[in-house]
Amino acid sequence: MSDRRWTATSWTSPRPPGRGCVERLAAGPHIARRALENGWRPGPDGDASAAAVAAAARAGDPVAVASFERAAQALAAGIAATATLVEVDIAVVGGGVAGAGDVLFGPLRRSLRDYATLSFVRNLTVVPAATGTDAGLLGAAAAAWASSDPGS
Repeated sequence: MSDRRWTATSWTSPRPPGRGCVERLAAGPHIARRALENGWRPGPDGDASAAAVAAAARAGDPVAVASFERAAQALAAGIAATATLVEVDIAVVGGGVAGAGDVLFGPLRRSLRDYATLSFVRNLTVVPAATGTDAGLLGAAAAAWASSDPGS
């Protein structure tokens, strides 16, 4: 029997503290938590979200920048490994964290150069999902629709 279980939001698996998958390192809540744990403080409005950390990173806050760089490094490692296995030409990053724009995608592309060791992975394009935070939901709906079509 598998130790994985499906929840409404994601696959989960029991893990010791301090370890995790790319999602646990690069998701918005983790980015915000990492920034707070390393000394970043929200502004007067008290917003401690990843969007607020992204705004602080854009303004040059070094702790906020480091939090996004760590998330980008984890994403780059996962993207490079996946692209190596399945030889994709483009990686599309969706969800709320993709809204951080260059705060995420700048370090992501730099880290990807470090992880992309095979020639066909070095030319990989990484872009934000055009559908924003709905990317995962739309992809799941498309997969469900396709699997329900007896002609496919």
